[in-house]
Amino acid sequence: MDDLRAFFERLAEEWDTQQPPDREEQLRRLLEPFGDLLQQAQAVLEVGTGTGALIPLLRESAPIARVVSIDLAHAMLRRARRRCPDALLVQADAHRLPFPPAAFDRVICHNTFPHFRDKPAALAELARVLAPGGYLLILHDLGRKQVNAIHQGVGGAIGNDLLPSGDELAHLLQAAGFSPLEIEDGAEHYRAVGQRLSGLR
Repeated sequence: MDDLRAFFERLAEEWDTQQPPDREEQLRRLLEPFGDLLQQAQAVLEVGTGTGALIPLLRESAPIARVVSIDLAHAMLRRARRRCPDALLVQADAHRLPFPPAAFDRVICHNTFPHFRDKPAALAELARVLAPGGYLLILHDLGRKQVNAIHQGVGGAIGNDLLPSGDELAHLLQAAGFSPLEIEDGAEHYRAVGQRLSGLR
């Protein structure tokens, strides 16, 4: 087991107790600007579901979509199963997804992007499983500087797991075959939308 997965396996039991009491409302506000995109979704892949807090809200926001949620850590998925017994949960690594090409029309990475050890490879894999014209959402509850300070403060397995600047992310998205439609690298949150281009290899 690699150090990153081991870190999140250990964290799973205490993760929910570390969240603020208004966590659900925070998540609802995070998704709100993307209501139209999610309303039209047919198949959604959530990358890094953790304990599954976002799953009920994704079901509300994307009512006709099949929602599949993955996580690297089995202990996280066990807790997600308790929260959402009928959820479609898969233990998987974003760098090697067990899905066929173009299986989804929306991919959501919530609070997970810094943990992709090879970001170009992970983005290429996300592009592979997205249908042409599909959308990738990269969402963080906090601003980049705060996220990076937290990870560096914890150190160890996540000490170097950092969010790139908006300009850096735009280059990463373009190189992986996405058109960066929106990147908000703000003080209070970090949000990006990329659209998967057609004609990728």
